Amino acid sequence: MYMQLEDHFGDVIAKARRGQELTIASVVGQAGLTQAELEYLESGQGAPTEAVVRRLAQRLGLAGDKLVASAAQKYFPLYPAGRPAEGLSVEMMVLGSDFLMNGYLVGCTETNKGVVIDPGFDAEKILRAIENAGLEIELILLTHGHHDHVGALSEICQATGAPALIDKEDLPLLGELRTKIEASIVEGEVFTVGRQSFEARRTPGHTPGGVCLVHSQMVFVGDAIFAGSMGGTRRRTDYDSLRGALAEKILCLDEKVVLYPGHGPATTVGEEQAHNPFFI
Repeated sequence: MYMQLEDHFGDVIAKARRGQELTIASVVGQAGLTQAELEYLESGQGAPTEAVVRRLAQRLGLAGDKLVASAAQKYFPLYPAGRPAEGLSVEMMVLGSDFLMNGYLVGCTETNKGVVIDPGFDAEKILRAIENAGLEIELILLTHGHHDHVGALSEICQATGAPALIDKEDLPLLGELRTKIEASIVEGEVFTVGRQSFEARRTPGHTPGGVCLVHSQMVFVGDAIFAGSMGGTRRRTDYDSLRGALAEKILCLDEKVVLYPGHGPATTVGEEQAHNPFFI
């Protein structure tokens, strides 16, 4: 299981800069850095002083104290593999080899009905997990359409016979795999798996049709938010959209709710409220 965050300090400041369409030249002056120094920091190297970090936070609109903690590597979530949930089984499947992502197998413990979320790679590993768990898969839900989250979709659809769903805005990202999609996920839609339910909440920005799947005890957030960071964006409108949606729809939940991301360790609403620099 994960022993480090998906995004380091350099990733955080780079995502904030790129998301706001800021050039390196437009940031370095106020931060008191040279272009080479900022590029070095964004690459994950170097140890900036607290004064530099706070100037970067001010220029990038990030939370100063949280960014200082990020630079000092003081935050790691308490339950990186998630926590047990009443009535639900959750298996975080770390899929891939050189490039890793998290797919999820979620089951209702009362009925043995299940759902696969984001079958990114390793169809055989996913199918073994389904067999070992003894689940009957009723749905395949996609948080977004990036290739690393859908790579095993065809095989899982064929093996389980379960319908696959995604927000229609992400259909263009699927290429030929769009033929596997049977319906569109819409805002507020509730999916029932056995005696458990998940509500779809749109969190566009990382992709046009990004969604989070909200249960009373957990949320499957795809690449919208990571422990101590946020999904990547390249336009200011997408950056603002994603931050706003997360603040309004996800980080307003009970602090104990577990967040299961598409990469890196699991976290909780409370931990991200306390530690994520993207949220003041």
